[in-house]
Amino acid sequence: MEVIPAIDISDGKCVRLFQGKKGTEKVYYEDPLEALKYWKRIGAERLHCIDLDGAWGSNKNKQKLREMIQNTESQIKVQVGGGIRTIQEAKDLLDLGADRVIIGTMAIKTPEKITILSKEVGSEHIIVALDYRKGQIATHGWTKQTNKDPFNFGKKIEGYGAGFILFSAIESDGAFTGPDFINIEKMIKTVDIPILAAGGIRNIEDLDNLHKIGVYGAIVGKAFYEQKIEPSVVKKSKYKNENV
Repeated sequence: MEVIPAIDISDGKCVRLFQGKKGTEKVYYEDPLEALKYWKRIGAERLHCIDLDGAWGSNKNKQKLREMIQNTESQIKVQVGGGIRTIQEAKDLLDLGADRVIIGTMAIKTPEKITILSKEVGSEHIIVALDYRKGQIATHGWTKQTNKDPFNFGKKIEGYGAGFILFSAIESDGAFTGPDFINIEKMIKTVDIPILAAGGIRNIEDLDNLHKIGVYGAIVGKAFYEQKIEPSVVKKSKYKNENV
């Protein structure tokens, strides 16, 4: 299992939100590049970088996200998301050096574009974000609710060519309430592609339990920045993926 530190960018700063809500930003680094340098020193192998303002429809962090990708160099891989609304935008980020792109709203609205993108860049570079609240998928940076069931849609986008699913429990995000283990395990059993889990991770026990149920990657943000989990866990061998 990959343990992946999250760097969320809003107004050019590294922040965390509570349940994804605008106005709940807590700043941890004035410059996200400082967070990147920190995780490099720790020995992280991958980072999860999200342009929150991009997800909400703004381009203000686009250059900062590009700088993040360009500064990862060869020793650390980065997966990026937030406001990727076209195939070309996804390809541009991959061409710039991102290892994986995270597609949310575009995949929900036009899932056939996943097929086009996967044929052009390979499904191993495509993560589809299924963010859910009260059992239904939300889009546009979690601001718009759909009536789509995440499990049915998960199976659908697997068929369209997604390489990974990022499964996020919105109500648990930044709340330290623990991951939604029941639904995460249900999604793992629903699809055959790897699952990245996000939302609610509080401590090392949560990571242990995610590992036990077969999660491929755990996205950890606030628990790292609030010193709830020792940062060196990003390189612990017991979480290495054995069979995926």
